[in-house]
Parts: sequence; C-alpha cells; structure tokens
Amino acid sequence: MMNRTGGRKNANRDLSLGWFCANSGAVQLRLAGSVCEVDLVIFDCDGVLLDTMEQKIRAFREWVPAQHTQHADAFMDRVMHGFGKSRFHHIKSFYADIVGLAPAPEFLKEEIARFTEICEPLCASAGWLPGSREFLEACRGAGAMCYVLSGMPEEPLIEMLAAHGARAISAEEPDAIFDRIYGSPPGKPQRMEAILSETHTPAHRAVFVGDADADREAAAHVGASFVYKPSKAARPMGEMPTIVEDLRELLV
Repeated sequence: MMNRTGGRKNANRDLSLGWFCANSGAVQLRLAGSVCEVDLVIFDCDGVLLDTMEQKIRAFREWVPAQHTQHADAFMDRVMHGFGKSRFHHIKSFYADIVGLAPAPEFLKEEIARFTEICEPLCASAGWLPGSREFLEACRGAGAMCYVLSGMPEEPLIEMLAAHGARAISAEEPDAIFDRIYGSPPGKPQRMEAILSETHTPAHRAVFVGDADADREAAAHVGASFVYKPSKAARPMGEMPTIVEDLRELLV
C-alpha cells in the first residue's frame, strides 16, 4: 500500500473504491501467553488510544434532560455497561427503555447534536494514554495494518484523532499512521466483518484492542483475538485471556 521502512509494499489504489490494503507485514504480539504474528491491529479509541473516558462520562451525565434527572443514575449505569456502543444507541435507549417514550427520528437527531456539543469540547484537551502511541508506532514499524473502530460518529472521531496528530492514509497523507478510521454506524460486529474482508485478513491474524463488552463481542463475532485494556468502562463479560494496562506489554 505504501513504501515505508517497516516493509509495507505498494498495492494498486482506486480512489473511487477506497484504499486497497494488502497484508504486507506482521507484528509479533504476546497474546494469551503465546507469541503470535498479527497482520491487522484494530483499536477502539476512548480509553484505549486517547484518555477521554472521564470526559465522555461527564458529557453523558450533563446531557440528561432537566425534566428527566430522576433517571440519571439508571442511565449512567447503562452507559457504563455499554461503552463501545454509539451515542445514538445510548440516547435512544434512554428515551425508549428508561423514560418509556418513542422518540421521533428528528428529535433523536437534535438530542445527539446536543450531546455532541457537550462532548466534543470536553474531549478536545484529552491526550494519548501512556504507551498507546508508542505501541501504535511499533505496529506500524513492523508493517502491520492499523485501523480504528469506534462507536463515535465517524466525522467527529476523525477530527478528534486528527487534533492529536493521527490521521488515516489518503492521497494527501500517504504516510499517515492509520490505514482507516471507522466510526458508527454500522455496529462494530458488522464493521469487523467488512474490515477483514477489505484487508483480506484471516480472523486468526487480526486483533481488536478494546475496553468494553461491545469490543469483545465484535472480536468474537468474527473470531479475532481480543485484548482487554481496562478503563473506567464496566469490565466485559466472559473470559479474557489477554489483559494489559499498557499496550506496550503486548510487544515482544
């Protein structure tokens, strides 16, 4: 796809169809007690790459409408156990499942915009989590493909990462640090299927690094490895054979 010291090869590009990614390098990672070669590393963003969890939690709490503050605790419990899912999911669930209303699509759109106005300024000042940028650069240096897959809407996700010096490869920036940056919609399981297909990567050569049950479920959906990086989100359910506090612990 591009010439770099990590050995990433050149592949044909068709800008009308998007970038074509070819498996051209692998990084060795410690997964479940073994050393494995990985062609594709997929990252959640909040709590994995960027230190934005406190800001996101604050934004959800500040978003709760004044006329429904009695439901704030129930809503925040759902949020803490549902990190990794989109803000659309959380806000729709608040009205439909907690308040007991059926919000119209236009009303939901306005409420999501209101949440965005609260959230994005709070997250603007957040930095990289310790070790995350270094781990990402090590994966890149080895020639592995690096994707972001987040529950955030795609446009603000791209803007937030760009503000921290992390962009996706394009004609203007052929040496950017990510191959692609994907947000919501669709859901993470469906997007994982698409990522493996577009990169021609077998599931056993891919790993998803996340901090929430939605991330674990997305990895399990396609049979990829899952690395759990604890954050302020509720701990995912089920067995997790690879847990790290600093992503650099994965490097051999």
